[in-house]
Amino acid sequence: MSKKKKIKSAKTGTVQSKPVSKPVKTKGNGKTLLTWILPILIFTVICFFPMLKNQLTNWDDEYYVVQNALLRGPDWAGIFSKPVVSNYHPITIASLAANYAMTGLDASSYLISNLLLHLINTGLVFYFIWLISGKRFWVAAFTAIVFGIHPMHVESVAWVSERKDLLYTLFFLLSLNQYWYFLTNKKNKNLIYCFIFFALSILSKPAAIILPFILILLDYWHGRKFTRKVIVEKIPFLLVSVLFAVITVKLQSKTAIAGLDFYPLWARFFFATYTSMMYVVRFFVPYPLSAFHPFPMTKSLGWPIMLSPLFMLALLAVIWFKRKDKLLVFCFFFFMINLALVLQIVSIGGTLLSERYTYVPYIGMAFFIGMMLDKYSATINKTLLWGITGAVILVFGIITFQRTKVWKDSDTLWTNVLDHFPNSSVPRTNRANYLIRISSAPENKGMQNELLQRALEDCNEALKTPLNHAKAYENRQNIYLRLNKDSLALSDASSLIKLEPKNRLGYYTKGAVYQRFNIPDSAILYFNKCLEINPNTDFALNNRGSLLFNYYKKYNEALADFTKAIQINPQGDYYLNRSYCYYQLGQVDLAKADVRVAVQKNITIPDNYKQLLKL
Repeated sequence: MSKKKKIKSAKTGTVQSKPVSKPVKTKGNGKTLLTWILPILIFTVICFFPMLKNQLTNWDDEYYVVQNALLRGPDWAGIFSKPVVSNYHPITIASLAANYAMTGLDASSYLISNLLLHLINTGLVFYFIWLISGKRFWVAAFTAIVFGIHPMHVESVAWVSERKDLLYTLFFLLSLNQYWYFLTNKKNKNLIYCFIFFALSILSKPAAIILPFILILLDYWHGRKFTRKVIVEKIPFLLVSVLFAVITVKLQSKTAIAGLDFYPLWARFFFATYTSMMYVVRFFVPYPLSAFHPFPMTKSLGWPIMLSPLFMLALLAVIWFKRKDKLLVFCFFFFMINLALVLQIVSIGGTLLSERYTYVPYIGMAFFIGMMLDKYSATINKTLLWGITGAVILVFGIITFQRTKVWKDSDTLWTNVLDHFPNSSVPRTNRANYLIRISSAPENKGMQNELLQRALEDCNEALKTPLNHAKAYENRQNIYLRLNKDSLALSDASSLIKLEPKNRLGYYTKGAVYQRFNIPDSAILYFNKCLEINPNTDFALNNRGSLLFNYYKKYNEALADFTKAIQINPQGDYYLNRSYCYYQLGQVDLAKADVRVAVQKNITIPDNYKQLLKL
């Protein structure tokens, strides 16, 4: 094993690492690398294995997979031209389309793909650190195993919607490796490959826009002088970053980015220092782990948030006084640059902290600790040093193993969040949404009322919070519909529309209630409003199709609605409804074909209709 020379700093007395500057030769190292990487990957698989039994959740998986019409077909033109959940990431959506082609809405292929991507990323982390550390195997192994099994990374792997994290990191690391080759080999082809992988990374997740700054950091780590050539090399990268930054801000400004009226600038400063502090703390103490960390009310931020600037000042003071320590500076800025976009200076999403945001940044922290362990292993009892390290890794692995089970389904996920944040409305409404959905499953027929009552309790609790949470009205109106409390459902629909005039579900509920009241003109009016907001609302298409069929005898128009609903979400009852249309239009063979599909999807066919079709 080759090691870097250590240089004593005359001014600071710190020991610094001088990165290798000779061309990297991998000939003869492949077998050795695999010998190191394979046990790490096996341990990572063991830690994440329970996730393979999990289901899709209602935490964005509904939008990325269940209701995503782009996956059907798939719609390649739409995948590369339309944003999904306020992001333009066509490679991510294309990968989900591949999973949909394999297993539909069964989560198995999605989760297997996520785990495989995570394993590849873990191997790439090993290789990247091995390169930049001067081929220190122990440093690379420590960094890779921490990356592979850290409990904070469960969210990025066990959550199907975070496929974007895994894919962007894959190409991000490939880009960094190519850039290191460029620095050591001086071959322009490696810079071209670096740019290609950067483009693929940014097409997987816009977070990759920070890569040009990491390249500059690698210049610093390599010891390269900052010349005009160094800056000119980065211009193509920076131009692409600016372009995708503009696109992302434009897409997210209306839905994902909170305005100043909600979180003023002074509060965002404290959010930034607090999140920076907590991401450091959670590297060492990953608790509490939660899929949702709610923002505090601005009137009562709490002492941890208010005192967090002191932590950051102390940390910055250490960096300043140790600024000659290249390792410390490199690792600190690797960590902070990769976190810069998610420090809530610009408030994105509904969570103050998100564990998935540590997926790449923690590489920097693990690398620093790995180098420190390597440094002090010569002066401290190795058995004690590596024994403690191994124990910590084992504990982290056990936590990760257990944490993957939390993502089993939406009930276990949101119940876990409520264990930590019982007064938060979002986990209550999300759990209610899941309970409503499973209450209609045939296997839960005997528990339907119990599940709906649990959901109703969650909605009522959510509406007690200071925020009049629209999601609570969305869910409660649905519960009232299922309990045949139509007047209460209509009242909640009106409250929902008042809060969110463009909420399609409020209009859908009004349409459904008027349909029950046998007022078809009003019902179809509200279904039309729902579909104006979102033309891909499959259940509204189905209900409108039913009205067109039953009340207006417009069979061709009904057929179009049922067909589109099937394309979006191929439910058995949609096939049965379309079969009725085909029969009325004299297309008996097509009617029979749809009935057969409906039967395969466990839909009961009326006996008189079977007789008509001679089945």
